Amino acid sequence: MWIKTSQRWRIVSASLIFGVLLALLLILPLAAQEITPARPMVDQQAQVIVQLDAQAQLVRAITFTEAISGLKALELTGLDVVTKSYSFGDAVCRIAGIGCPAEDCFCSTNYWSYWYWEGGAWQGYPVGASNSVISQTGAVEGWRWGQFGDTLRPATVTLQSQAALDWLAGQRASVGSPSSTGVAVEDALALGANQQRDQAINDYLAVNGAAYARTSAAAAGKLAVALAAADACQPAGALTPVSYYSPTLGAYSTQSGANAWAILGVVAHNASTSPSAVSYLAAQMQPDGGWEWAPGWGSDTNTTALAIQALLATGEPLSATAVISGLAYLDALQGTDGGFPYAAGDNAVSDTNSTAYVVQALVAASEDPTAPRWTSGGKTPFDYLLGMQLADGSFEWQPGTGANLLATQQAIPALLGRAHPLTRRDLEACPGIYLPLAQQD
Repeated sequence: MWIKTSQRWRIVSASLIFGVLLALLLILPLAAQEITPARPMVDQQAQVIVQLDAQAQLVRAITFTEAISGLKALELTGLDVVTKSYSFGDAVCRIAGIGCPAEDCFCSTNYWSYWYWEGGAWQGYPVGASNSVISQTGAVEGWRWGQFGDTLRPATVTLQSQAALDWLAGQRASVGSPSSTGVAVEDALALGANQQRDQAINDYLAVNGAAYARTSAAAAGKLAVALAAADACQPAGALTPVSYYSPTLGAYSTQSGANAWAILGVVAHNASTSPSAVSYLAAQMQPDGGWEWAPGWGSDTNTTALAIQALLATGEPLSATAVISGLAYLDALQGTDGGFPYAAGDNAVSDTNSTAYVVQALVAASEDPTAPRWTSGGKTPFDYLLGMQLADGSFEWQPGTGANLLATQQAIPALLGRAHPLTRRDLEACPGIYLPLAQQD
C-alpha cells in the first residue's frame, strides 16, 4: 500500500509541477508585456508647400506622431482641401480655393501635381498622395497647380518664410498686444500673404484702425490691403481710400507713394478705381523711369515697386510704357549682391525691405526673380534675402544691424511670391462700437 501511495504521490507531484510550468509559460510573456514601458509618442514635424501659380506659395508646418500619407499631411495643414475618390485612388481637386469642384475634378488643363523635396530639388512622387508614407521629421511635401512639366519654386526660399513667420509668432507671444497700429498692419500683411490670420491682431485693428486711416491716404490704403488679406472687418468710422479722392486733383494724393497705396487699397476692397488716379500715377513717373514718394524727393525703389503693383492691379498691361520704364529703373539699381538699395547714389547699399518690395513688383509683372535679367554678380534677390536671415528666423535690415521687425515682416510676402493687393475682398463692418485706445503710429 505504501508503495502504491508513494507512486500515486509522485504522479500527482509531477502533474502539479507540469501545471505550474505551463502556467508560467503562459503568464510570463504577459507579465513581460505589462512591465515593458510603452514607446513614447514622439512628435514628428514636416512642411507642406502649396504653390498656387507660377510664383505664389503657401507654407504650413504640420505635426504627427505616426506614419501618415501625403494626403493626410495636406489635410493637417488646415487649408480647404477638396478630393474625389476614383478606382485608382483619391484625387486632389482643389486646395485653398484653387482648382476644380469634386463633381468635375479635372475641369481644367491645370491640375494639382504632387512632389517631395530631396537633394536640393523637387522630385515627383511615383505614387499618389493617399499611398505615400511620411514618417520622419524634416519631410517637405509640395503641391503645384499647373500644367504638365510645371514644377515648384525651390523650397529653400519658402522655408525661409516659415522660419520668419515662426519668429514673428514668438515676438507676438512675448510682447502681447502690438506696439502700434503700424506694426499690426505689417503683421496682418505678413500673415495674410500666407493666408493666415491672428484674431488678436484683427481685434486690435478693429479698435485702432479708424484713427490710423485718418492720418493719410497711404495709411488708409495700406490698412485696406491688410484688412482684406487678414480676412478682417472694417473698423467703425474708418476712412476708406476712396474717401481721399479729390475730383479737382483727379487722384487720392499729390504724393506718388500715397496715391499708389490708395489705389491698391481700393482694388483690395473690390471698389471702383478712379481712372484719373491711375493716369495721375503713371504721369508722375520721373525721367529716370522711377517714382518718388513725394514731389522733390527723388526716385526710389520702394515707391517705384508700389507704383508698378498699383498700375498692374488696375489692369494696366505689361506692355505699358510706365511698367516697362519702372522695371528698367529697378534693373539698373540691382547690386552685385543680388539685392536692391532704397535709391541710387554713391553710398547706395542693398537692404532687405527694398529688395522685398522689388521682388513683389517683379512678381506682379510676371517676372521671374531668379531669371538672368535679375541676376547680378551671380546672385538673385532671393540669394540676397537668404543671406540676410539670422539663425532665429528674423531678418536684418542691412548686414550687421541685427534682427529687425519691419524687415522680417516685409520679407515674408516677397519670399512667398505674393504681390499687392494680396487678396480682393468685400469687407463687412466690425460689430459693436469701439472706443479708441491710446494711438501710436
